[in-house]
Amino acid sequence: MTTNCIGCGRAIPAERAELGYTYCTAPDCQAQYRRGPTVTAVAVNKSGDAFRVAEPDEIAARAAAGEFATKNTGLGTAPVDTPRVPAPRRPPRRPVAARAARPSWTPAQENVVRLYADMGLSPRQIAERARQNTPRLGITEALAVRVLSAPRR
Repeated sequence: MTTNCIGCGRAIPAERAELGYTYCTAPDCQAQYRRGPTVTAVAVNKSGDAFRVAEPDEIAARAAAGEFATKNTGLGTAPVDTPRVPAPRRPPRRPVAARAARPSWTPAQENVVRLYADMGLSPRQIAERARQNTPRLGITEALAVRVLSAPRR
C-alpha cells in the first residue's frame, strides 16, 4: 500500500507511513508540514516550573486527564466554614516596659545591696548585715534577690 505526500504527491516510504506521517522528507514539505514537539511549563507549588516535552495532542490529552491540575494535599480534610465570633473586649493593658522601668526599691536600698554583694555576701547575709547597720531601709532577703537580678541603673 503506497501513500502519497500531501504536499508534493511523491510516494512516502512504507516505514514513514506506518509511523503516521502524511508528508515526505523533502525540504519544502518538511518546512510546510512538520510540527515539532511542544514544550509546556507546568507550575509546581513552592518550586520551579516543571517542563514537559511532547506533541501538542499528547499535552492536551494529559491536561484533560488532570495530570497537570493542582493536587489535593488536604489529606481528606475539607475546609468547613464556621461562623466567626468576635473576641470579648478587654481593657487595654499597661505596657510591660513601663512597669519594668520603675523598680520597687529606692536608690539607697539598691546602693546598700550592691555594696554588700560586691563584698561577696549572699542575699541572706546582705539582709542580716543591712538589718544591723541600716534598719530604716527595710532590706529583706527577697528585696536583695530582686535588686541583684535587675540590671544596673
